Amino acid sequence: MKDTDFFSANKYIYLPTRKNPKVVLTIDSAVLSKNSFQLYNPFSSKAKTFKKVISFFFNKFNSITRFFWKVEKENKSVFIEYLEEELNLSLISSIYYATAKDKVVLQLQTADAKIVGYLKYPISSIGIEHIETEHKAIKMLSAQGIIQDALLYGYYKGKPYLLLTNLDGKTGLFEKQQIETLLLKFDRGEKYSLTLHPRIINLKNSLIKLEIEDYIPLLEKACQKSQCKYKLVFEHGDFAPWNIVKVNGELTPFDFEYFVEDGLIGFDQIKYYFQIGRLIDKKEASDLITYIFNNIDLDEKEIVLILYLIKELIRNKEENVESSFEIQMLDEVENFNEFRT
Repeated sequence: MKDTDFFSANKYIYLPTRKNPKVVLTIDSAVLSKNSFQLYNPFSSKAKTFKKVISFFFNKFNSITRFFWKVEKENKSVFIEYLEEELNLSLISSIYYATAKDKVVLQLQTADAKIVGYLKYPISSIGIEHIETEHKAIKMLSAQGIIQDALLYGYYKGKPYLLLTNLDGKTGLFEKQQIETLLLKFDRGEKYSLTLHPRIINLKNSLIKLEIEDYIPLLEKACQKSQCKYKLVFEHGDFAPWNIVKVNGELTPFDFEYFVEDGLIGFDQIKYYFQIGRLIDKKEASDLITYIFNNIDLDEKEIVLILYLIKELIRNKEENVESSFEIQMLDEVENFNEFRT
């Protein structure tokens, strides 16, 4: 909030705490409150219980609950006034602060509690890069009929913002067949050996650029051992249960901040089960490898998992994130008999 404020002229609660908020939600009425709580989607059991209890009281007994809960009255910001002019609407905002501290996400509602959409605004250089990447992905994928186009894209104070359509559906853990059917939409119809695959060439160049060339011999060994050709795909990049919504019986992906145009088939599928196993089920490295292998249908599972983990190391290096878990997984996969022989 150094560059701009994101509040409309409404009453807000800060969750989980005022000093360290994850979300700031408008609670002027029960119906506005019900919508705003959709912005708060924790995945730990403790946080889910907390949300369930608090949202119940604000949604059912709004006016009474406000007497017992710390409520802040905020003034409308210049940014919200700017958006109102752009959209020709009177707006009510709720705010989500990304864990990576790269952006905020605003849920925009009208006074009659219609959700207009979700707006992303960067608060760091990485956030700017993510929003520009997502805008590129949305233009490309909407032209293919895979997703809907954005509602609005522009610049405010020299930074890009992106307003996305509200997807009225449910997130959750989906069946393997549903995930595989969704990923088929990303197929670009070309195949390459791993040595010549654009995604692998890009990974090798990134290892050199980031000065982590120690992993190049492992990457090259994996490619040389491969006997298959791999599809070129649009790669979501952060393909996880919380970035997929079921709308009218059909799965729709969103949040394309890590999109790769020249992607490798298998990376998104592994990411989906990696995120479930690591973040939800809290599996250790060896158990997570087994879990991933049990859920993906690839002829060269060890090879693709090694390449995936190298890809994750690159991403962590770029964002200054610690990688000891991924390194441990790499060590264990390298010791598989299928890879050593």
